[in-house]
Amino acid sequence: MQSLYFVYQIVVGLLFYLSFPILFLYVLVTGKHRKGLGERLGIMKSFPSKARDEVRIWVHAASVGEVRAAGAIIIALRERLPKARFFLSTMTIQGKRVAAKKLPPEVICFLAPLDVPLVVDRVLAVVNPDLYVCIETEIWPLLIHKIAARGAKAVLVNGRMSEKSFSNYQKIRRLITSVLGQFQHIAVITESDYDRYLAMGAAEEALSVEGNVKYDLRVPEDADTVRQHYRSLLQLTEETEVLIAGSTHTGEEELLLPLYRRFAAEKDFLWILAPRHLQRVWQIEAMFGREQIAVDKFSNLLEGATRQHGVVIIDTLGDLAGLYAVADFVFCGGSLVDRGGHNVMEAAIWGKPVFFGPSMGDFRDAAELLESAGSGFGVTGADELEEKIRFFRNDPAAYENACQKAADIAGKQTGAAGRLQKIILQCLIPEKHAN
Repeated sequence: MQSLYFVYQIVVGLLFYLSFPILFLYVLVTGKHRKGLGERLGIMKSFPSKARDEVRIWVHAASVGEVRAAGAIIIALRERLPKARFFLSTMTIQGKRVAAKKLPPEVICFLAPLDVPLVVDRVLAVVNPDLYVCIETEIWPLLIHKIAARGAKAVLVNGRMSEKSFSNYQKIRRLITSVLGQFQHIAVITESDYDRYLAMGAAEEALSVEGNVKYDLRVPEDADTVRQHYRSLLQLTEETEVLIAGSTHTGEEELLLPLYRRFAAEKDFLWILAPRHLQRVWQIEAMFGREQIAVDKFSNLLEGATRQHGVVIIDTLGDLAGLYAVADFVFCGGSLVDRGGHNVMEAAIWGKPVFFGPSMGDFRDAAELLESAGSGFGVTGADELEEKIRFFRNDPAAYENACQKAADIAGKQTGAAGRLQKIILQCLIPEKHAN
């Protein structure tokens, strides 16, 4: 396989360095990709020198979604390795910004280097990792090969491989198989991922299904108390049907309004709206005012007011996750408009199936998990959402089954960070560092 990597280095190196003058001129003229270019080329800021017996762990996350997973993994590892030094690389500038904001200040964040000769060597010389943790399928052949050549370990976690990716990888199967063989362990999300990695040539003894650490959520220990608290606060009866639209964005309230009008005319119906950005609350209130629909604000209910109307706007932070406990139906905001969706597992962990629009790019993996389990349902608009809700109203047994499947699939993600911590520590050498 050495010859394979040699050919890869020559081809990639020639293509990059021969075209570099043109690419550099393009950056200078247009200004595109200028920010962070130095880090992409391995020109790093001054990092602390590696102390004797210091363990260095490099975690790589592609973008914002993977940064969430990286944070959970780093927190779990720091519990066992408090003196270890952590580095986090991201493919996107936005990912780096989020990482710097969300992670402990001791974690050194930088943009991932280009997978070309000299650049990779320069970064590895500076970071000098003992362990490289790759989140999801960010497979960079040269980087992984040179990490192994230095005697460091590599682990792939939250592994995903769609049918499309599997088909594309088949075209360079020998190279991908060789890269996968460099990982000490590959922890994948689902059984389907397991089968595809295995078919791609990953060693069976190195594979395991561990769930998705991005969705390592759990219901509070006092779940019944939380549920009763919100039912009482909202004055819900057994006849009240509750639709929660969580994390909505501009335009979605108007799109869903006709659905509310029809349902509210038929029965005791409560629409709970939780805008993603609280600064939009006054705009939503104004919209309902123009439509001559009275609303309650959740903050007033918390202060002792009695709910008077069929629409409640959540204008507080931290309540939405618990409010899912009282929902009959849940719609994921940011999906009927082009905002990439939101975390559907927050509702699923309460045993609530989730409806979502076509824009779920930021949480596509979670949406696919629910869809594959029969507890996530894509809709093209409010009319289709209404059709699906009416279908489940008329078939409560089918909906109860979907509720159970939602809880099951979300529950399988619980504990993923702890499981990955154990896997990573087992791969880290020397063994004394895990004690």
